[in-house]
Amino acid sequence: MSDPQRTVPMLMRRSTHLPSVLFAALLGAASLSACTLPSPRVEGSSVNEAELIPGLIDVELRGVSAEHLTLAKSLGEVLEDDAVEDGPLAAFLPRTMGEEFLELRTSNTAHALSVLSARSDVLYAEPEVRVHALFVPDDALYPKQWHLKAAGAESAWDAARGANVTVAVLDTGVAQLDDLDPARLLPGFNFIAHSGEVGAASDDHFHGTHVAGTIAESTNNGRGGAGMAPLAKILPLKVLSAEGSGTSANIAEAIRYAADHGAQVINLSLGGGAPSKAMEFAVAYAQRRGALVVAAAGNTGLRGVSFPAACPEAFAVSAVGPTGLLAPYSTFGSELSLAAPGGDKTLGEEQAVLQQTREDSGQPGYRFLQGTSMATPHVSGAAALVASVGVSSPQAIARLLRDTAGAAPRSTDGGVSSADQYGAGLLDAGAAVRRATTWWGLERFGLGIVGAILALGHARRMHQLRSNQAPSTVFWAALGVASGAIAIAAPLGYARLPGVDLLALAPAAMPMRWLGAPGASLSATLAAYLGWSALGPLLLGAIGRLAATAERAPITGVGALAGGVAFGQAGLLLQTAAVGAVHLPGLPPIAAAVWLGLNAFVCWMIGRALLARRA
Repeated sequence: MSDPQRTVPMLMRRSTHLPSVLFAALLGAASLSACTLPSPRVEGSSVNEAELIPGLIDVELRGVSAEHLTLAKSLGEVLEDDAVEDGPLAAFLPRTMGEEFLELRTSNTAHALSVLSARSDVLYAEPEVRVHALFVPDDALYPKQWHLKAAGAESAWDAARGANVTVAVLDTGVAQLDDLDPARLLPGFNFIAHSGEVGAASDDHFHGTHVAGTIAESTNNGRGGAGMAPLAKILPLKVLSAEGSGTSANIAEAIRYAADHGAQVINLSLGGGAPSKAMEFAVAYAQRRGALVVAAAGNTGLRGVSFPAACPEAFAVSAVGPTGLLAPYSTFGSELSLAAPGGDKTLGEEQAVLQQTREDSGQPGYRFLQGTSMATPHVSGAAALVASVGVSSPQAIARLLRDTAGAAPRSTDGGVSSADQYGAGLLDAGAAVRRATTWWGLERFGLGIVGAILALGHARRMHQLRSNQAPSTVFWAALGVASGAIAIAAPLGYARLPGVDLLALAPAAMPMRWLGAPGASLSATLAAYLGWSALGPLLLGAIGRLAATAERAPITGVGALAGGVAFGQAGLLLQTAAVGAVHLPGLPPIAAAVWLGLNAFVCWMIGRALLARRA
């Protein structure tokens, strides 16, 4: 039997259109809220002076006229002049919102505000203020972690933090340091010593700890640095020795172990040049079990992605520096999925990736490291963020990361395409999370509304619903909640509030927060099959049907609640089937989509049945 292949760590010292019905509904909601706007308002410096932008004023006026522009020019320079033109949506826009917005630069802010305050057609005039990212960690070294900002972490954190997602780190082990929450470091396994004893998977190098820190280092705790998914759990699996090398056999075994122990993401910041069927089959196994395998492309600076990154089901990552250009050491090739920050020390020592790790003395310390090893955990962390908002299918996570990637730089090498250097583009974790929350929430809500409107129209044509009967607010509210529409607001920052971050998940996905991903346990798998089915609407629909009277269709009270839930769940299931967002253990993706689609139809039929009056 030949020696198993030796593997070393990869280290060097970037939608669907919104239905018109939904858009009208959202405009209607905006109109209701806008009706409470006060009439003419002129604001002075009621905010912190440091937040004001000197000399800039925002003004909104009723109507659009040449007089407005003349007035503005008399007060200063007009930087922006936006008018709301008449059009097919004009009827939906409340007049109190005004019709012309002006941004002015003036040398005398107080005088300009005084002149504007004397006009009855001014809705508001106020000094322009600065706005900031909703969440910026207070960790002491965060200002030096350019790589987290470049990966889109800041905008992602307002909607997701990776709560209760397990990321397996197959590396030199992970040391318990003061900036990595021990409650999120799971008992691991040492595949070199074949030991699962306490501490067996600790780091005797420094590589694995640095990688784990990029994924889930404690964040916003006032010290050290930050991590991509600060609430994720780390499963340390030691497959590399103190010298930084290991075998394909141990790595393949560890990949299977991680998939069997609930890991939704598996980080492989390692690789070798030769193909390995053992690793290839293990990566395919992990994907079938619901885990995304993220692997480093290599550090040769040449074409030829290393293994296991080159395996068909692996998500291969190349490295870029702070300028967004491919790092000079990064391997490239057609197998690449994405590029992420890995550092470039040719631009300076601090242009590498900074994380806490284990020093040679065994004590904690901070190092600037570069390599595709450092790029890979940025992607693994982003995958954990996406998984934490209810996307359990590894294929869907991978597709989200690719589809939302930032535009890749044009290749300056005539013989190498940008796709071969950057894959789908540059990692943007914030865009991926927004797609999985805001845009998917809108799609699900829209499908639920369309389904409800079609059912209402059919019920009226069949004389099962009187033409003067309309669903109550309860109906539409229940539809919105059941479809997961609350996730639309996730990027506004409610993930910063303990417990409230659950609202970023569709109701059917909420059990994942406590039970883990489907497949992690029997209870998690059962919850997934029940949650992503028509069972809930069926039980609630039976209650709603019993509550209906002979003369009134059940679109108020309990009936309205049941009907709204049924149509909302139908929209959720249909959209989820279309995008393949859910992993259902035992079912391949196509079969899972069929399951979801059939249950969506059953939910719609339940909602439709609730609209029929009893004889």
